[in-house]
Amino acid sequence: MPSSSNYQYPRIGVGVIILRGKEVLLGLRKGPRSPGYYGLPGGYLENHESFEECAKREVLEETGLRDLGFQPIYLIGGSTDSSNYADIIFYAKLKNNEPTVKERDRVEKWEWFNIFALPSPLYKPTELALHRFITDFYFHKMNLFLHYWFPRRRMTVLYVDSMTTEEYKSK
Repeated sequence: MPSSSNYQYPRIGVGVIILRGKEVLLGLRKGPRSPGYYGLPGGYLENHESFEECAKREVLEETGLRDLGFQPIYLIGGSTDSSNYADIIFYAKLKNNEPTVKERDRVEKWEWFNIFALPSPLYKPTELALHRFITDFYFHKMNLFLHYWFPRRRMTVLYVDSMTTEEYKSK
């Protein structure tokens, strides 16, 4: 797929956080955008394609994995010096099967990494999505803990979102 810098308008992409237990699937990128960085499986939305259809197609084209349940979880918007983008991030669980490199010109290898010990460097949209995912994981665990230990107390746990793409543009 062509780089988004070749387009006059913002591109819409998808990325998929595929988990196997506490491991996340990341590919070492070779293509035109951020070679040498680890990123999620994903790509650009095609004409007349739903977000979920795009996620399924991209995962199949890049990894050979199929029959995953996809759930949209985040929308990331941002810009680079040459383009604007919006990425829809999906979540999927994998019980078995191993990914294979299907697009050798874009991905060197697929690897499983502990979600709490990620490799470096990470592609910026991947870094933002995984940071948010890990933060939400701990927030969910804290909510479960509080409701278990204080079931009769009425409480509200506030969630403060301080992550923006602006923080990542300056890095």
